Amino acid sequence: MASSDVTVEILKDIRDEIRGVRTEVRELRGDTNQRLDATNQRLGTVETALLDLAEQQRFVVRYTKVLSERDSRIDVRVTALETRVDKLESK
Repeated sequence: MASSDVTVEILKDIRDEIRGVRTEVRELRGDTNQRLDATNQRLGTVETALLDLAEQQRFVVRYTKVLSERDSRIDVRVTALETRVDKLESK
């Protein structure tokens, strides 16, 4: 009978340990989910910032392109004006 009591005690200890492990796993799962939520929130913020930055960069590229095209048109006009002034001054 004594060996039967020892076996029962060992099985009870194993059961209690399993319950403890289950509780720890639940807590870890909850902590992991909270960390994932926080990480997802931070990634969402980074994604928004990157999309805003890309939009601003597209604006800068368009603006720079317009400026460069305008400058090339102005060069032609300035050259034409210089030619006219040279002709007027030579008279």
